[in-house]
Amino acid sequence: MASEPRAVLRLTDVVKTFPGVVALGGVSLEVVEGEVHALLGENGAGKSTLMAVAAGALTPDSGTIEIGGAPLDEPTPARAQALGLSVVYQHTSVIDDLTVAENLLYCVPAARRANRGSSRAWVLEQLDMVGAEFDPRVRVSDLTIAQRQLVEIAKALALQPKVLVLDEPTEALTAIETERLFQQILRIKALGTAVVYISHRLPEVRRIADRISILRDGQFRGAFSAAGVSEEDILARIIGRSISHVYPAKTTRIDGAETPALVARNIRGDRLQGVDVEVRPGEVLGLAGVEGNGQRDLIRGLAGLTPVTGEISIRGARVATSDPVVAQKGGIIFLPGDRHAEGLLLSLSIRENLTLLVLDTLTRLGLVSRERELALAGSYGASLAIKAPSHETTIAHLSGGNQQKVLFARSMAANPAVFLADEPTRGVDAGARIELYKITRDVAAKGAGVVVLSSDAVELQGLCDRVLVFSRGKIVRSLVGDELTEENITGAAIGAEIHRETSKGRSGSNWLGRFAASDFAPTLILAALIILLGLYTTSVNPKFLSDRSLSGTLLLASALAFVSFGQLFVLMTGGIDLSVGPLTGLVVVILSFFADANHGPTDFALGLVVAFAVAALIGLINGLLIRLVKLSPLITTLAMFIALQGVSLSLRSTPDGFFRRSITQALNFRYGFLPIAFIVVVLVAVGLEILLRKTRFGMGVRAIGSNEVAAYRLGARVDRIATLAYVLCSLFAAAGGVLLAAQVGVGDPTVGQNYTLQSISAVVLGGASIFGGRGSFLGAVAAVLLIQEITATTGFLGLGTAWQYWLPGLLILVATALYSRSRMGPEAH
Repeated sequence: MASEPRAVLRLTDVVKTFPGVVALGGVSLEVVEGEVHALLGENGAGKSTLMAVAAGALTPDSGTIEIGGAPLDEPTPARAQALGLSVVYQHTSVIDDLTVAENLLYCVPAARRANRGSSRAWVLEQLDMVGAEFDPRVRVSDLTIAQRQLVEIAKALALQPKVLVLDEPTEALTAIETERLFQQILRIKALGTAVVYISHRLPEVRRIADRISILRDGQFRGAFSAAGVSEEDILARIIGRSISHVYPAKTTRIDGAETPALVARNIRGDRLQGVDVEVRPGEVLGLAGVEGNGQRDLIRGLAGLTPVTGEISIRGARVATSDPVVAQKGGIIFLPGDRHAEGLLLSLSIRENLTLLVLDTLTRLGLVSRERELALAGSYGASLAIKAPSHETTIAHLSGGNQQKVLFARSMAANPAVFLADEPTRGVDAGARIELYKITRDVAAKGAGVVVLSSDAVELQGLCDRVLVFSRGKIVRSLVGDELTEENITGAAIGAEIHRETSKGRSGSNWLGRFAASDFAPTLILAALIILLGLYTTSVNPKFLSDRSLSGTLLLASALAFVSFGQLFVLMTGGIDLSVGPLTGLVVVILSFFADANHGPTDFALGLVVAFAVAALIGLINGLLIRLVKLSPLITTLAMFIALQGVSLSLRSTPDGFFRRSITQALNFRYGFLPIAFIVVVLVAVGLEILLRKTRFGMGVRAIGSNEVAAYRLGARVDRIATLAYVLCSLFAAAGGVLLAAQVGVGDPTVGQNYTLQSISAVVLGGASIFGGRGSFLGAVAAVLLIQEITATTGFLGLGTAWQYWLPGLLILVATALYSRSRMGPEAH
């Protein structure tokens, strides 16, 4: 007799509440090995919350979780992954500032890889499983939404989990990619892996699922076999009522004599080859085609988000859609496909998001009227049935369907002449889709021309009056009336000579473009500037290249370089440390008590131990206050800046404690013009660069700065890594203080204060992102050299002291603009 399948995921009486909302009200769920278990429900039903609890990303108020028969006693993603649960999140948890390969390697350490040979070969193998054809060396930020989703899926499969949770995995995928995913699901199912499949696409559920469980309003509403159940039955169970139809009635008559809402002639762009489009008032026009064939470029070009050329008219008036503001003023309103990245301001309220485009109509004497805002938000909130405790609820706390309704409400409030909707139902449940279809039709009924871009052929068939199919940047077929069917849409898209942009990233195989966007490009640019400035200064004053001049510049650069290394660690985690300047001064003061003529080498060694111990303690205090107490890095380190300055002045009210000559000579020792300290700086920079690129800790530092939530989901010890970054920052500041002590030769309590701003300037000039995730230690060395060279050249060229300040400031502004431009993602170009 065959044994019963073993439960590999068991959640029992799980309760999770948020302010004003019971997300899960005692939900129990059991998933057995070797089955595909679909978890269905409307947006806000609790599906994603339940899986976040299972994955350790959320701690339940009560209830138990078992994975593979073992309790999840430590609710963290790292622990859940160790027990065998892996998640493909609806909003991808890949790290933008890491490469594709680094994302996979960080998620799956070497000890957990089945093939421990070549890392590159292993990465290519994982990507091949999901049909990803892009270069693994490309940063994730340069990928399209669909490509990011493939990386997310590859990452989850690479963990070889006992339980694989797929949360809306096909929303951004094409039919071919979806088919490849289904093949992998069936493969791991045969190996005994349990798959929890969350989707609003009911045809997929019926095809792939063995069992279906329903959640509604945070409650478990039952489970049943997927065999023999119709989509109508499933939908009725999801929304709790029967439905008569999914799509609203189409426009019965479109007046061909009426002035078109939109006329676009000879539209050209990177993937558009002279497209002509016309939309009548009241018409819903669909755009279809295999991704990368121009349809998305057209809709974004009309919205002013992608550069295009051609003639565009709105209700007979010419409009120049050179940017989104111009397009909006012309009557074009765009609903983006990625609501989190481009649509919503997640930290603001429903009211603030909904009224964003019409604030000028809600003002009195130049001030926005709260009364009018609330009235407008209340009107659309009621008519679109937006479910929220109040209009002041932060938009991030809403379900995906209600977030999408807010976007629709904002668009309707703007009274568009042309409404452009990019994947308007992506990530929206079946019940909310029905409502959004009706809203779309209502917008058209008010006289707007509506353009809908969707990868769902069934949706286009049911919603649109006419569909244009794209291939190779051209319209290859126009479908209307009886010809407008799912089969014809799909057939026209695939049957045409397809030109699929399987992007290898924005730069693709163009090594020059890829290098320009890398962390090392700033280093070469700065090196070139250093050489050019040096040559010019030498041509004016040959003494610039004297041994004394060069060694002095390199010694000053060495101290600042160490401080900058520490600042870079913190900055890459998304933080900042303003206390490094006074800390270097405090180290000088501490050492002055151990290095005068009355103390020997042993005493100085003890002084070094004390100085570095104090520095480590300061870094630990900074890190704990920021990570555990949740204080702002700016406020915390500013307070530490003031406190350390006070401590230094308490120890030495005036400069005192002169260093023994033998100590300063040893620290300033040089071969010819080259100080030993600078050689150490370069070696340390190379070592730190290897640490940053090749170790799990280094990848974790960059991951946290790029996307802390995603890094946590990947299993990173976020608080531990960030705290350690502050400790390292203080230790490197102490190292800079040691070299600074040798240069000033006395315990001066005010020395080193400038290092705070100079270290920030150096790392930013060296290519670091102020938002975290990007940076280079070699770039920091080059930036420090340039800053010190500028300081030195002002004297040799007879320039005023002001040049030492405004020229580096100008360089930072120019460099930041250039770096930002070169690193823009594909949608920004």
